[in-house]
Amino acid sequence: MLRQSTGAQSPQKIKILITGKLHDVALDLFKNPPSELAPNLPVELCYLPDCSRDVLLKEVADAHVLVSRSETDVDKEVLSAGKQLSVVARAAVGYGNIDVEAATESGVLVLNTPGRNTNSAAELTLGLLLSVIRNIPRAHSSTASGGWNRHEFTGTELLEKTIGIVGLGNVGHRVAKFCRSFDMRVLAYDPYISEEVFRKHGAERRATLEELLAECDVLTVHTPLNKETKGMVGEIELRKLKKGAVVLNAARGGIINEKALLKLLNEGYISGAGIDTFDNEPKPLLELVSHKNVVVTPHIGASTHEAQYRIGHTVAVQTLKALRGEIVDTPVNLPHVSVLGTEASRRFAVLAEKLGRVAAQICDFNPRELRLLVAADIKAEELQLLRISAIKGFVSPSSDEYVSYVNAERLLAKRGLNLTIDSISAETSSVRRNGLELRVEGAAAHEQTSVGAVLLGNEHPRLCSINDFLFEIEPEGEMLVLQNHDRPGVIGDVGSFLARNQINIAQFELSRNRRGGMAMSLIRIDGTLEPELLIGMRKLPNVIGVKMVSGL
Repeated sequence: MLRQSTGAQSPQKIKILITGKLHDVALDLFKNPPSELAPNLPVELCYLPDCSRDVLLKEVADAHVLVSRSETDVDKEVLSAGKQLSVVARAAVGYGNIDVEAATESGVLVLNTPGRNTNSAAELTLGLLLSVIRNIPRAHSSTASGGWNRHEFTGTELLEKTIGIVGLGNVGHRVAKFCRSFDMRVLAYDPYISEEVFRKHGAERRATLEELLAECDVLTVHTPLNKETKGMVGEIELRKLKKGAVVLNAARGGIINEKALLKLLNEGYISGAGIDTFDNEPKPLLELVSHKNVVVTPHIGASTHEAQYRIGHTVAVQTLKALRGEIVDTPVNLPHVSVLGTEASRRFAVLAEKLGRVAAQICDFNPRELRLLVAADIKAEELQLLRISAIKGFVSPSSDEYVSYVNAERLLAKRGLNLTIDSISAETSSVRRNGLELRVEGAAAHEQTSVGAVLLGNEHPRLCSINDFLFEIEPEGEMLVLQNHDRPGVIGDVGSFLARNQINIAQFELSRNRRGGMAMSLIRIDGTLEPELLIGMRKLPNVIGVKMVSGL
């Protein structure tokens, strides 16, 4: 697994540089690995939690492994300084502090430790909920100060209350299990998983966020923070909750609009909130954290001895496996992926990934089946690269893990989904020659979405269809997918709206199914539209819906 040394001699030891605080189990494993995990060379451990940038750059110069936490930015400068680096291990699920693309280009394996704090985060969510509805922190403070005000702290029970869970992934499904034990009714909204996953976890599916909100006594969010989820629960959404509802956020700051939440708490419309993650850490909105009906914690979702033990044990075991040249369980990237396939198949693989991204972001139902059709001269043995690429694109927009060619299929399977691929003839199908089409089907007959693309001249990618609408647009950057009634003035209204909000149009493609019927526009823009602007755009005359497609 180690990089080849540029010197005349092989390294005498494997240097493992650790720049974040780890549980002792990790240090013990690194110092005294069991025989089945021991690398071929002895280990030199350099444990420098919270070291300065200067120290990091100095020590990484001869390190073979860098184990980091969120405090360490593993950017191009660090990777360039680490001439001997073979492995970067993240002692957590997040990867935002690591330049994964630069690591891949340098042949450095990046691995992480997903799922090791699932239970701790779910338990904290229930702890926050119980603390809010039973007034536990205020009752404790009053009693500890000499008071005995039993009637002042009368609360409510969870029995037969309805909780709405946004995101039924690792933590969300665990919260669902705990809530069922309290005899709560469990609803969930997650448009990226199959209906079978809802049934498996005992949650009633709601097709839209609005449907979920209308029935909730308690709302809790468990999604990654990205362009789609940032601000997804604002004042409009909060007012759709039952009056007196409780709001929880132990996922990521920014998913719930904190100022809107504060406003409704002050009005008494929201009765209480439990929050572990904030927009601005470590200095959150003071009025919110000091509100008498809010219980807060300083981002301690993973802060249990058990979670830290699991994280430490996992990061050490996986790192040692990598040093032995074995396949690790949780790789983030696949170094030197460019060697896979021919030049032609790699271009189609990029196109397949873009199709997956578009389909995932415009699909408005829970998928059940995914199928990729290929009408191009791709060898049978290279179709798997296209398949994995499409999966990677489909999973990436909604995943809280870094999605790579290595872990994409596993992440799709966790959603109860599979993607099949078929090589077909353009002459006998709707797919254009040198083209791909990704079809997504839901449980109902009308739940179908298809996205097509083509390589013009074998090298120029173009998005060419969405359902029955035909286009020819470059799939790059940020793009709006707008559906409207085919009436005069729509293009002018849309253009004026974007201009008023300082959004420049890079390309505008319009298609319609018939005169006076339905129309769809694909609009490539410079920059992105914030959630409130998307809401405003949907209110324009004759506009049916607008979706933002990011990351192309």
